[in-house]
Amino acid sequence: MDLSLKKKLVHRIKELAEPLSPLPAEHTTRLNKISDIKCVAFDFYGTMYLSGVGDIGIDEDQEDESEEIFRKSLEASGFSVQDITAGSLGLQILKQSLARHKQKAKENGVEYPEPEIRKVWRDVLNELKEQSLISGTIGESSIASFAVEFEFRINAIWPVPNLAEILTQLKKRDLELAIISNSQFYTPLAFEAIMGRSPEDFGFNKDLLVWSYECGCKKPDTALYEEFVERIQEQDINPTQVLYIGNDINKDIRPASYLGMHTGLYVGDSRSIRHEESELKNISPTPDMVIDDLSQIEKCLI
Repeated sequence: MDLSLKKKLVHRIKELAEPLSPLPAEHTTRLNKISDIKCVAFDFYGTMYLSGVGDIGIDEDQEDESEEIFRKSLEASGFSVQDITAGSLGLQILKQSLARHKQKAKENGVEYPEPEIRKVWRDVLNELKEQSLISGTIGESSIASFAVEFEFRINAIWPVPNLAEILTQLKKRDLELAIISNSQFYTPLAFEAIMGRSPEDFGFNKDLLVWSYECGCKKPDTALYEEFVERIQEQDINPTQVLYIGNDINKDIRPASYLGMHTGLYVGDSRSIRHEESELKNISPTPDMVIDDLSQIEKCLI
């Protein structure tokens, strides 16, 4: 992606972004002290960033609203809608294209595929144009613009309270900051758009940013975490020296724990909680801490 397109997309995400506040959850916290931590790694959606649907992408209850958002996203990214059915048919084609990309990846041995969304949207837009439902130029810029328009209209995101200060304090402790997240190309752009700096410029280790769309697989695939472990070991950090913070027991806590990391379960926003509190009594291994504010991380490190 060239710099001018990146700047355009970052600016547009900033325009589309709307502040969110956490929705409190009546969930017990558990703050345990942990020593010898050299790296704090985060999930993105539902942990560092609040999400209107609790994760990346479309919520199942949004389908009717999604048709109108689809049409508006087409128009905002330079396409002309020739038929009102472009919205509903576009969503159908999206599901079909995602299924094809996932099936191809599974045939190549990927258990939990993460298709690159720009390739998927290229398929969708080409088919809509072939059916004369839309008109316009389909290229790198228009595909990326449409992807941004649709995602940030369908799924509002915003940093958790005081995220900048929390990350700054962790960096002051000489900790490496990392991200392991289900994501698409616009995820790091969203960080920059709202925080004012890219993850790298904010202090995240550029070699410890593991994005699913770059790896081709997504959580709970342990391959994503294995990739991270390889990268930290190249920097003389062991998995036991990593604290990984996520909001999902199955996608975050279990695979990170399996590979030897300490874990923290974030329960500060009810939209992103994926478990019943009673489940915590029966899972093994249990998270090292259960927090409802990311500022509690520093209090647990000794």
